[in-house]
Amino acid sequence: MCSFLSKYLRSKTFTLPLQLRCLQGGGGGVAGDFNSPILHKNLMMPLRQFCKLPIGVSKEELLREGLQPELMPKHVAIIPDGNRRWAKERGLSPEKGHEAGKKVLGDLCRYCSKWGVKVLSAYAFSTENWSRPKAEVTFLMTSYFERLTEEFMRLAEESTKDNTGLHFVAALNYAGRYDITQATKKIASKVKDGVIQLEDINDKLIDEELETNKILEYPNPDLLIRTSGELRISNYMLWQLAYSEFYFVDKLFPQLDEDDFVAALRSFQQRQRRYGGHKI
Repeated sequence: MCSFLSKYLRSKTFTLPLQLRCLQGGGGGVAGDFNSPILHKNLMMPLRQFCKLPIGVSKEELLREGLQPELMPKHVAIIPDGNRRWAKERGLSPEKGHEAGKKVLGDLCRYCSKWGVKVLSAYAFSTENWSRPKAEVTFLMTSYFERLTEEFMRLAEESTKDNTGLHFVAALNYAGRYDITQATKKIASKVKDGVIQLEDINDKLIDEELETNKILEYPNPDLLIRTSGELRISNYMLWQLAYSEFYFVDKLFPQLDEDDFVAALRSFQQRQRRYGGHKI
C-alpha cells in the first residue's frame, strides 16, 4: 500500500485520511521508507465521526469579496512551507514552528468549509523530509501528527450540524514521482498478465492507478497554494497538478490568514482555465 492510501475515517460530513508510515527504531527514534507499515497505535485506532465545521457565507458576502460560488475551486492543495524559518526568525525551535503551522492548518479547514471548498489536501511530510534532523522527525512522527489528530477530534466537539462536507487529506510520506512510479508498475503488471493490452494505456488509466484517485472525489487540485515565497512544487502531486492554477504567497506558513486565502480564491476565479486549448 502506498503512502497516500491508508486507514481513514469517513462520516457523512468529513473525511480525514491518515497516511503516516513510520517504523519505531530501537533507539527510540523514528525511521521510515516507502513500504513501512503504519505502526503508531494512536493513528491506527478506529476513529469515530471526526469533524463538522460550520459552513456558509451569503451570496452577498461572496460578492463583496469579488467571489462567485459557481467558480469556487473544488479541490485546493497547499504546500505549507516556512514553519522552520518562522521559528528560526523568532529564536524558537523547529518544533515550535510546526506547532504554529498546525494551528494555521486547522484555520485553513475552517476557511475551506466557510467558503465552499470541498477538498483540502496538505503536503504535510514528504519522503525527502526523513533526511531532516532526527529530533525534528521524531517530534513530527510521535507528537505532532498525534496531536493534530486530537485537535481535529476537539473540533468535532465544537461543531454544528450545518455542513456540506469537507474532505481533508494530510499527505504524509508522499512523493509525486513515487506515486507515478507505483502506478506505472501496476499497469505494467496488468499488461504482463494479459489483463490489458498496451493499446489500453491512456491518461484515464494512469489516473485510476494513482493513490489520489482512490480516496478523493475530486482527485486533481484546481488550485495549488504555496507559502514562503518559494516558486516550486517540491515533488507534490506531479501528475495531478498538470492543469492546476498556482498561487504563491510571500509569507511563511504560520503567517497565512483568511485574507490570504480569499485572495488566492479571487485570483483563481479571475483566471481562464484552458487545459491546453484556446478560448474561442
